[in-house]
Amino acid sequence: MIFPFWPDIRDKKIAVAALMLGLMPTVLAAVEPADSSTHLPVNPPPAISPDAAPEQRNVFENLHRDLLSFNRVSQVPGLSFHRSLYMMPLTWSPQYHGDQTELIYQLSLKQRLLNRNFYFAYTQKSFWQVYNAQGSRPFRETNYNPEVFYRWKPRWQRAPGLGLDIGLDHESNGKALPDSRSWNRIISAVFYETPSQLYHLRLWYRLPESRGRDADDPTRDDNPDIYRYYGYGEFRWQNRLSRPGQQLDLMLRGNPRTGYGAIDLTYSAPFSDWAFWNISLWHGYGESLIDYDHSTTRLGIGLMLSR
Repeated sequence: MIFPFWPDIRDKKIAVAALMLGLMPTVLAAVEPADSSTHLPVNPPPAISPDAAPEQRNVFENLHRDLLSFNRVSQVPGLSFHRSLYMMPLTWSPQYHGDQTELIYQLSLKQRLLNRNFYFAYTQKSFWQVYNAQGSRPFRETNYNPEVFYRWKPRWQRAPGLGLDIGLDHESNGKALPDSRSWNRIISAVFYETPSQLYHLRLWYRLPESRGRDADDPTRDDNPDIYRYYGYGEFRWQNRLSRPGQQLDLMLRGNPRTGYGAIDLTYSAPFSDWAFWNISLWHGYGESLIDYDHSTTRLGIGLMLSR
């Protein structure tokens, strides 16, 4: 048993509420829902007309609806999933001597603002050395990523799945110097979705920071060369496979001038009516901000609540 406590959570909705409070390791141990009538189908729900009257949805219904859609480009009222939400208790990377195995989890939610297409989103990704008993099981790295953006889906007849995002985001690891890493960006994205696939191109411009101050000045740029490793954007492709519930996710990014970049490949399949198991492979630079200029290779297995 990894954790010293393991509450008996029987209700799926309570589990999601606990997840929103940040209890990620506890929630993913939850067992099946008590009421089988709330089971969701594996196949995606029918599309909802943009002209239809808005339905009153509570927070759990929004989260469940996004569970089976392309959450990255969804456009629903209230609170909903944003990026993938997962926990991988088993990951292995040869780059960390003595600490090759660690637990990784990511939380990601968004809230629609003012009943418009403005959104506030928050994503947090943590790397936990939970198996390192001699080192007191530390969190090696956590990245915090709040953002605000506007989403526009024009619903053109010739391109009904086209959409655009524009916004601002901040990403940092919350550490003191010399391990502090952060940047602020103007983000734009163009995407196209079909019932089975999503093509998503995200571009960014980093807001300038001072480079000439002392190394111990907290207002100084922590990572002035991050463009060399992250490049100026990333491309994502999500593909729902022919077998119900199975999905393939691919992320590519890089800087052609330097030759640095990264690839992230994930396969997922239904574990239950509300969760998926996944196997993921990462190779390249910037798996986390502390490793923005280090190349890592990692294989992981875990569970996802959204994709």
